[in-house]
Amino acid sequence: MISFFIILFAMLVLETIVGFGSTSIGIPILSLILGTERSINLLATTGFVLCLLIFTTQLRKINWREFLIMAVCVLPLLPLGYLLYAWIRPFEWLLRLTTGSVVTLVAGHELWRRLIRRDDSDLPAWVAYTSLALGALVEAMFSMGGPLVNVYALTRIKNKSVFRATMSAVWVMTISLSIAFRVFYLRAYTESTWLWILYALPLVVLAFLLGNRLHYKVPDQRFTIIVYAVQLIGGLFSIGGGIFLLL
Repeated sequence: MISFFIILFAMLVLETIVGFGSTSIGIPILSLILGTERSINLLATTGFVLCLLIFTTQLRKINWREFLIMAVCVLPLLPLGYLLYAWIRPFEWLLRLTTGSVVTLVAGHELWRRLIRRDDSDLPAWVAYTSLALGALVEAMFSMGGPLVNVYALTRIKNKSVFRATMSAVWVMTISLSIAFRVFYLRAYTESTWLWILYALPLVVLAFLLGNRLHYKVPDQRFTIIVYAVQLIGGLFSIGGGIFLLL
């Protein structure tokens, strides 16, 4: 239980700073201790509360046009992602390896391109929209589609505060639907899960307050690099989690 709270707090601070990361990095780590489904339920639900805090306090900074574009692209794919998750629950290692490999390749390529080649141009539109579609499926299945959805978002939103606010609105939308699916269809939440979430709520508020202060200290020109670095870490942890599950 202590390990959960330590990992939870660190991941929620990270999520408050950049606008994602608590699930895409936290779930692969925590699943090694608690198991995958329980980790998804715990981190996705507490992450939802945090995103709701960011969403309600940063309403004026949301880019509603980009939010609507992402909503239109993501929402139709969520039911397919839910069905896939219900079908491949016994073979999760395969999706973890695939997802982790895609995220690692994209983030690694972008870091190499921006840091080594000094090329800050955006990715081609087809790459951005493909990543958005794949991210919708992964978000529905594991609530960790942020690294793929962000590939699109980073080509359209350059301001760090607008990016964080807009993505928090996206996660409030997707995670609320995913929680409903897991609660009412999969019946994956136990009494102890809800109890742990209740105990974690003060940490969510504390992480929001700390992460919000740190968010404004991140230089605008380095924000994209930090986001891709977080994505790379999430991708590597996902690959490691897939290998662990396979073994």
